[in-house]
Amino acid sequence: MASVDIAMDIQHHDEPLGFRNTDNQPLVKHYRASEPLPGVVPVLHSFLQKGPASWAAVQASSGILSFGIGVVFAASFKISEYLLTLFRVPILTGILFMFTGILSNLLYKHPDLLQTCFCANIGCLVFSAIGVILLSVDLRINEDQIQFKMEVLVLCVTLMDLIIASLLIFFIYKEKKRNHKQ
Repeated sequence: MASVDIAMDIQHHDEPLGFRNTDNQPLVKHYRASEPLPGVVPVLHSFLQKGPASWAAVQASSGILSFGIGVVFAASFKISEYLLTLFRVPILTGILFMFTGILSNLLYKHPDLLQTCFCANIGCLVFSAIGVILLSVDLRINEDQIQFKMEVLVLCVTLMDLIIASLLIFFIYKEKKRNHKQ
């Protein structure tokens, strides 16, 4: 059998060849990278940095509020007297806002739902735009004090969801366009 006596000590560039560490200095040197390697960019990274989860949570909670106000309004007043109750605007938009908000929150764990979320937000935008038009007409026709205040509240919630749905549609569209180029 052959054997070789090779020094396995770590040598510095300023030490002569064959120098042995006789002091009690540590022989292990630490490695430091000169430049960090870029990590893997997760799917929908730029979109998720814009905080759609907080907007989606506001959208879902305002959907609950809109649905509750719609049920109270339908139970308290005559159905045929107001366009709000006749077309069930706050109830339908409330259900749609809750569904869309929950769907937008699921984008973190399931990025493949992006197209579904996009379509749901477009539906939310269309229904809330129709709701704003019907509520505006209803506010011009009826001047009763209590109903007027409730309709203004429903109008504010619907306008807020219209704005949130518009922002989410814009950012999802930009993300889809960015992913399509890659």
